[in-house]
Amino acid sequence: MGRKVACRWIPLKVLSLLYGGVTRARNALYNRGRLRSYTSALPVISIGNLTAGGNGKTPLCLYLVEELRSRGLKPVILSRGYGGKRKGPYLVKTDDAPGDVGDEPLLMARTSGVPVVISRSRSHGAQMIEREKLGNVVVLDDGFQHRALARDLDIISMFAGSEDAVDAFVEGELLPLGRFREDRDAGLQRAGLFVVSYRSVVPFGQEMPAVDPRILSLVPSGVTVFRAAYDFLEVRSLQSGSAISPRTVHAFAGIANPQGFFDSLGRVGYVVEERHEFPDHYAFSEAELARLVDAYPGTLFVCTEKDAVKIRGMSERVVAAFAECRVRLKVVPSDAFIVAVMRSIQNGSAV
Repeated sequence: MGRKVACRWIPLKVLSLLYGGVTRARNALYNRGRLRSYTSALPVISIGNLTAGGNGKTPLCLYLVEELRSRGLKPVILSRGYGGKRKGPYLVKTDDAPGDVGDEPLLMARTSGVPVVISRSRSHGAQMIEREKLGNVVVLDDGFQHRALARDLDIISMFAGSEDAVDAFVEGELLPLGRFREDRDAGLQRAGLFVVSYRSVVPFGQEMPAVDPRILSLVPSGVTVFRAAYDFLEVRSLQSGSAISPRTVHAFAGIANPQGFFDSLGRVGYVVEERHEFPDHYAFSEAELARLVDAYPGTLFVCTEKDAVKIRGMSERVVAAFAECRVRLKVVPSDAFIVAVMRSIQNGSAV
């Protein structure tokens, strides 16, 4: 280890140790009942992660609520509303501004067909869902570390679409030195299901990648492992809503781990001439995008569905230059996944 690297590594390691001490103490207080969790009258299924960054939680929420609806249940998504100004509890409307409610809750409200409630206090959000009789199952988005609300099942989603992500998971370093929000092994002990997400399109007829054996060796024996990737639906114009056939495009993404999105466009026939990357949840302005459109006249920019939520409300000149890549998550084996979720719901609160 070089001197400069060591100078950076040592303070980060110290901060990680301090951070780990705080998270372990907090979890111990919940485990021993010193910190109380609110127990909802409704079943609560939490989808969360152990590491910072994009792990495929939102697509997994959308997949799960669609499966629950198909079985006659009335799920409600409960989210913190990250990136939005509202503290909640608040029932998201489809015409809300992403800056008010957050881009992911707005995307889920527009595409899921189920109520989406945002609340910084998830227990208060659950109480609102109960009080207003919005549904009979709560799907808690990004809720693994939010232990103030009890849950009937914890599902962990883990991004495994790059070697760096897999290596970081195996190394298990806490923030800020690594990516983990809490101790990896202790967190895995609380999990009920573990979903390895590749966050990229797997073309029809192809198999998803096998799970890295190093990951499997870390997951407790009682936790079932699933895999998840995307089916490609279409690239659709934001202006006209019509499908756009494969052609040369610029890829545009303001998400964590965008490589899977870029690779997916190539897998379904689009030639990515240039990539425009922004940080996850980045609040890009209309002026920024107008300058981008002016810099590349006649170019079609293909963005993610999460980015499209923010772009749709902009000027016609900007909107006309963009199309969204629409995908749908698939989990395998799907039957076993839903059976496990339904068992937790039936064993929990009455619906």
